[in-house]
Amino acid sequence: MLKTTKKGLLHGAVIAVLLCGAGAVAMAQGEIIKERQAAMKANGGAMKAIKAIVEANGSAADVAAPAQKIADTAAKIPDLFPKGSDTGADTAAKPEIWTNWADFQSKAGDLKTQADLLVAAAQSGDLATVKAQFEKVGGACGACHKAYKVAK
Repeated sequence: MLKTTKKGLLHGAVIAVLLCGAGAVAMAQGEIIKERQAAMKANGGAMKAIKAIVEANGSAADVAAPAQKIADTAAKIPDLFPKGSDTGADTAAKPEIWTNWADFQSKAGDLKTQADLLVAAAQSGDLATVKAQFEKVGGACGACHKAYKVAK
């Protein structure tokens, strides 16, 4: 009987460890989802700030800082979507991200490139160039959202 009890305790301990591990994974997934949502919200805020500058015919130089934020976030996008972070009620990420990973990374790379070009356009001081490049950044955002974000 003592062997059965020890065996039962061992099984119970293993199950407890597995459950704790599963809880930690779920917690980590929840944290990464929150982190990527915050990053995407920040990108949206930067896009709104740039749009306001462009619509007001403001200073092209004022676009540089929000454009740089978009470029910095774009560089991190693949890391914000690790495998297994596709579950949870709060995520709008489509499973196609992970089944089409190379395309997803390519779209993130395109956003980074377009945002870097927007930074350069802002530094040039030419608002017409900024406006044209801002459209390209918006197109890069939209291409990824269309393919990989659940419409809400």
